[in-house]
Amino acid sequence: MVALIFGVVTINLPDVALSSGKDMDEFWRIFDERLELCHKALQARYQRMSIITSDAAPLLWQNGAFARLDKGENIKPLLHGGYCTISLGYAGLYECVKYMTGESHTVEGEPKEFGLAVMQHLNDACAKWKAEEDIDYSVYGTPKIKKLDSMGAYTVMCNEKVA
Repeated sequence: MVALIFGVVTINLPDVALSSGKDMDEFWRIFDERLELCHKALQARYQRMSIITSDAAPLLWQNGAFARLDKGENIKPLLHGGYCTISLGYAGLYECVKYMTGESHTVEGEPKEFGLAVMQHLNDACAKWKAEEDIDYSVYGTPKIKKLDSMGAYTVMCNEKVA
């Protein structure tokens, strides 16, 4: 079964790295802070979705595209237990690792280990939230799109030094 994704919030990993000034302790502190912001945004998405009834989109919720609910039935139960997922997106793993270690995340040793630690941290955050809320949080590699190009330009503008 493929889960329905009902929202994505993306963390900008290069911004976390640049904001840390290459200080690993600061990187993990900022990373946790930004993860909590992402979590709050995902929770806001959940709150918004949890009040929707099947009447909002009958084709999706009543006629079988996503579910076969009764007219006027709330979709909230579908947001729990694995039927739907909400995603923590990430962007810029390569740039993040390159800035923090000076090498690509594909290079054996510290760069690869750091990249894997970043990914594990994302997975661990999602697992924790899922256990606490019975909502399937998942990690999502956000594709490079115009929005992310703008995010990257903003990151560079906000940080005076880019390695």
